[in-house]
Amino acid sequence: MTDDEFTTPWRRDLDELAAALTSWVKQAIAPGVSVVDVASPGNGMSSETVLFAVHRDDGPDESFAARLAPLPELHPVFPGYDLGLQRRCMDVVREHTTVPAPEVRFAEPDPAWLGTPFLVMTRIHGDAPPDMPPYVFGGWLLDAAPEERRRLQDASVEVLARVHQLTPDRVDLSFLAAPQHGTSPLDQQLGYQRWFYEWARDGATFPLIERTLDWLVRNRPVEGPTVLNWGDARIGNILFRDFEPVGVLDWEMATLGPVEVDVAWMVFLHRFFDDLAVRFDLPGIPGFMDRADVASTYQSLTGHAVRDLEWFEVFAALRFAVISVRTSARAIAYGTMEPPSDPDDLVMFRGLLEQMLDGSYWR
Repeated sequence: MTDDEFTTPWRRDLDELAAALTSWVKQAIAPGVSVVDVASPGNGMSSETVLFAVHRDDGPDESFAARLAPLPELHPVFPGYDLGLQRRCMDVVREHTTVPAPEVRFAEPDPAWLGTPFLVMTRIHGDAPPDMPPYVFGGWLLDAAPEERRRLQDASVEVLARVHQLTPDRVDLSFLAAPQHGTSPLDQQLGYQRWFYEWARDGATFPLIERTLDWLVRNRPVEGPTVLNWGDARIGNILFRDFEPVGVLDWEMATLGPVEVDVAWMVFLHRFFDDLAVRFDLPGIPGFMDRADVASTYQSLTGHAVRDLEWFEVFAALRFAVISVRTSARAIAYGTMEPPSDPDDLVMFRGLLEQMLDGSYWR
């Protein structure tokens, strides 16, 4: 892996987006306002988020964040991008829990403005642990005191506990069901991942991913209670102030399933970054987001004993492996990465996944 792989040449020019946003704002909000302070937060690989403020001569500026559906010609990570589903998730979470999901102010379905549909949300000011370069390489979280990182870890697990208060018997979550992929919520997630892989591989074969899919089917656990799964449940999708969550972002992977789907994703995504740090001869953050520690905290908050976490970590790795294939293929298309001789090398954490399948990962 090279430093070039942390670049994102597929992101669109901010000056062009600023001009297009200005035209939209004058139509959607008021003709006499202007757009200022246009920026990109940098996190995220599947779509673009644009931060901006609307300036009025007769009042204070108002800050927004626009979530843009990906342009199909820019090698999208997912086969579809449902902004309406994301909005419903944020609305449900905000209305029925204390989780600070963003408030959607505008939903623009017309692609004429920015070339694609988009949502505009009230901006939440805070800092997310960065993806590029990863927070384990340097920055405010790495520099924090151990007790501050502990506060952030516990608060992040508490976000999961609060999201998981939303169950189908409490709130209408039927819009997240995917019966075309299976009967139960976990079967639907497994079925979706196999379908997603068939789309993502684009004619290539990835033996490691196919072995992982087979392993998951052979070892499928008994399914626990169904909750709203945030989906992309990781600290990089949380905005913090003073190590406390103030914004919970990115609901594009939301679905229905057992609580362990989100718990394992949060644990594994940090393990991926920590492994990346080691590969770059950096220390990472030893002890942070430890699997047993996270599971214990979750149980203390909810009374639910996390079960079969090893299986769900393999499932998390499978989900991320398919995404990794897509993002790596995009890096190749944009010339920031050379195509490998072995297709499995497109899985950015190949070594970790192989260790999972042979059992040495947990030893």
